[in-house]
Formats: sequence, C-alpha cells, structure tokens
Amino acid sequence: MRATGTLMAPRGRRPVLLLLRRRLGSWLLGLGGLALAALTWQLLSLALASSIFPTFSAAVADAWSIVTGPVLTADLVPSVLRTAVGFSLSGVAGIIIGLAVGYYRLLRELTSALFDFFRSLPTPLLVPVFIVLFGLGGTMVVAVIVTAAIWPVLINTANGTAGLDPTMLDTARVCGLRGPSLLGRVILPAVSPQIFAGLRVAISVSLAVMVVAEILGGSSGIGYFINNAQQAFQITDSYAGILLLCVLGWLFDSLFLLVERRLLAWQRGTVGGEGDA
Repeated sequence: MRATGTLMAPRGRRPVLLLLRRRLGSWLLGLGGLALAALTWQLLSLALASSIFPTFSAAVADAWSIVTGPVLTADLVPSVLRTAVGFSLSGVAGIIIGLAVGYYRLLRELTSALFDFFRSLPTPLLVPVFIVLFGLGGTMVVAVIVTAAIWPVLINTANGTAGLDPTMLDTARVCGLRGPSLLGRVILPAVSPQIFAGLRVAISVSLAVMVVAEILGGSSGIGYFINNAQQAFQITDSYAGILLLCVLGWLFDSLFLLVERRLLAWQRGTVGGEGDA
C-alpha cells in the first residue's frame, strides 16, 4: 500500500476537533456581537451628548464600582440569592405538580381551568398582596418569583407527562416497574427535555419578576438600587444596574445550559450535549 506522506488525525479525535472549532467560532461570533453593540452604544451616546444617556464606558466603570463596593453585599448578592431560591422552589414545585397533573387525567381536568385562571394574573398586581402577607424584604420577593416562575415548569412538565406513549408505560408496568421505579426510570427521563425547557424559561422569568418586586416593594436588591438611582437622577448608576442585570441573566442562562448539556448528554448522543460531527 502506498504511503500518502501526510499525517492523519486519529478517527476518534476528528469529531472532537470539529466540535471545539465550532464552539470556538460560535463564541467568537457572540463576542463580536457584544463588542459591536457596546461600540454602537458608545458612539451613539457621544453623538447625542445627552445627560440621560451616558456612554458605555461610563456605565461599565460605574458597574465595576458597584461590584467592588458596598452595593455588592447590600443589593446585588441579596438579589442573586432571592432569584436562586425563588427559581429553585418554582422548579421543585412545578415538576412535582406537573408530573401529578400530567399523569392523572382526572386531576388534569380538575385543575385545568384553575391553572389557566391563576397563570393569567399579572404578577405585579400580586405585589401589594404579598407585602401585606410577608412585609417588605426578601420573603416577599421570593414569594412573587415563585408565583410567576412556577408556570412554565408546571405546564411543560404536565404536557410532557400527559403526552407520553401509553404503550411505553404499559410495557414498563409489565416489566414490574411501579411507583418510584416507574417515575425514576421511565417517566422522568422521557419528560426531562420538556422539564428543562420550562426551567430555562423560568430562569428569565425569575430574574425579571425579582426586579419588579424589588422596585415595587423591596427594601434592598438591585431593583431597589436602580429605582433609587432613577429617583435621585443618578442616571449612570441606573444604567450600570441594568448592565449588571444583563450580565446576571447571561450567567444564569450559561450555567443552566452547562448543567443541561451534562444531564441530557445521553439524549443528544455525546457528552456535552452536541451530536457527532
């Protein structure tokens, strides 16, 4: 056999190298989009020369002073903790209730109109009610987050469970799976894509509702900080707070996608959540 004179990469490495190149290219494109948006902000603010539209560099400098100053522990950290607690409670409650509602048809029909009624309520309208029940502070904010973020998890989980193939469930029962075994080995793996889709939506809902609750009735938090900055005409501080919220949302979503890729790697066929190239 004639030698080709070239070195070939091992067959197993080629998909990995292609995957790394694709991820690096996507990362660079995303970074380029952020840089373009920042440059547009900077040039537009310089051209307008308006006191209500600070430059991007000024907002970044102010945001840095926030994360390195007392505002970090007084407002930013409490907001992160409230969002994490509210999201966690929403996820656990939404999955448990959604599984029950999706699995039992009678329960699904009984709660259908009730759930449609409550999830159509605008969450900000509930803030005064929760202020009366829980007072100002973190408990009220967490309660508001739960009332809003539970719905995407609950609805997605219920729809996914209700849509399971009856033949698959009957086969599992014939094989001796009942109760927790059926739930853990058949139902949850089958519904996990819908659950994670609902959880991802719940993250953004939790962050948005957290800000609204802190603005309307909070005694601390990043929403409370932004509201005070706007009322005191500290425009750069308010833009810096909004910029930090964008960073928080990006971090939450990125961490969630990382966890999702690890936990659902079996579904996509490779570790890391990407298909073979």
